[in-house]
Order: sequence, then structure tokens, then C-alpha cells
Amino acid sequence: MDILVVGNPDSHAEFKSKFQSKHSVSFKSCYEIDSEDVMATEIIFDFEVTEHPQHGEIYHKNPQAVLMLNSVKTTLVELVNSNLWKHVVVGFNGFPGMFNRPLLELTNQDKTQSTIQEICKRLDSEYRIVEDRVGMVTPRVVCMIINEAFFTYQEGTAGEEDIDLAMKLGTNYPAGPFEMAKTIGLNHIYELLEALRQSTGDERYKVCPLLKKRYLAEQ
Repeated sequence: MDILVVGNPDSHAEFKSKFQSKHSVSFKSCYEIDSEDVMATEIIFDFEVTEHPQHGEIYHKNPQAVLMLNSVKTTLVELVNSNLWKHVVVGFNGFPGMFNRPLLELTNQDKTQSTIQEICKRLDSEYRIVEDRVGMVTPRVVCMIINEAFFTYQEGTAGEEDIDLAMKLGTNYPAGPFEMAKTIGLNHIYELLEALRQSTGDERYKVCPLLKKRYLAEQ
């Protein structure tokens, strides 16, 4: 299967570790893709389409390609409607550190169930279809845990290493919330929490001031 992966080196590395040995895969940065790349592929995995909506103009060159779009920070329906794609479009969880897992976390459009089954069979990957909502499931839950850990540290209840250790020992997590934050990146965590708060109006997603301070310091 000919696959084009669009993203940064970290997302390329995650994809390689999961799929490259089984398929013909080419990798391009968000600024390198062109019509020739798109015309020569069956499936496109775009990890950064939310940040680079102009990709839609290139993807229109090959309406036969299946678009797999990282739809964590927005909904799949918003991505599709904003670009008026005629492709088969599937959303996936492409949050840093969450792609190379035993199963793919996907969202779908109407009438794409059979396509998803075929694609995942060819990829030899398990999958779960979740509701099309901002944050999907895993990114939303993990970012909420990280945000609460920042609140706990900010209040002086425990240090970062103690919180990480407690979560690993008490919940059997493979990594603590501050360790996960380093893997994901504060920019992604902050942006997702802000998107969740705007889309739901729920104060549970209010960003911890300490997390926001560290995020701004990185900008």
C-alpha cells in the first residue's frame, strides 16, 4: 500500500515504528508536499492539517486518495466542511506519543465504516471508532490529568517527581503526568484544553495558571 505521511520528524518516527516495515511509505514535511506526491499515493496520513489547512488545496488534486487526518484539536466534520473534500476522510488520534499504540483511535463520517475496516485490515492494526468531538477520548483524558497535576503542584501539595511516582505506582500508568507532558509538548496540551473549553464551555478544561505560564515561556 502506498502511503504518504505528512508531519514533523517526531510524527514520522512514530509512524515508522508502527507501519513502515509493512508498506511503501514516503514522508514529507508540511512545507514539502506537492501535487506529485499526492497523485502517487493511496492513503495520506496528515498529522498537522489543523495547523496547515492549505494542504486541502493540494489534496483536491487526487480525490481518490483516502485522507487520514489528525482531528484531535478540532472535529472531523469541521475539517471536512471547511475544505469541502470529496475524498473518503477519516479522523485519527495523532497526538504526540499516542499514535504508536496497539490500536488506532479513529473518528468517521457516515458510510465510511467499511472503508475503515478495509484500511485497518491492510495496515494490520486494531482500531476503535470514537465520537467525533474535540479531544477524541485519550488526548482529552490525558490532558485533563496533566492539567490537574499542574494544579496539584502549583498548590504545593507535592513535587513533580512525587506526583509522577504516585501516579505510576497508584494507577499503574507507564509514565507520570509531568513525564507525559514532556512527550506531548505543552503547546499541544494548552491548545487542546483551550479548544475543549471553547467548544464545551466547561470549566473543567480551564488551563492551570502554572501550565499556561510555562506554555507562554516556550513561545
